[in-house]
Amino acid sequence: MSLINGLLVLLVCQCAGEAIKAWLELSLPGPVLGMFILFIGLMLYQGIPEAIAKSSRTLIPMLGLMFLPAATGLFFLGSQYSNQWPAIIAAVVIGSLLSLIFNGLLMTFLARKRGSKS
Repeated sequence: MSLINGLLVLLVCQCAGEAIKAWLELSLPGPVLGMFILFIGLMLYQGIPEAIAKSSRTLIPMLGLMFLPAATGLFFLGSQYSNQWPAIIAAVVIGSLLSLIFNGLLMTFLARKRGSKS
């Protein structure tokens, strides 16, 4: 049951992000706002509830499948974006590198913080 509860929390955060996006007419994606809401909630809770941890561990191996629809859509719209491939490739490469650097720094920071508490 905890897996379903964790998935429900994640889904509610995503729906709240979508609602905020629509209400404020923001250009940010709703799931990104939902992740920010989840982040704030976890900061206030000061930890990760077991239900969310369990559902997250279940979803992480399937993360590649979540990017498949966007990549497929981009592939089939090739004629509309034929002159923009260099910009798309640059955005993907630079975005991936920045994401790797940020995540590496964040993991280092969190590992040091966790080590100092022990």
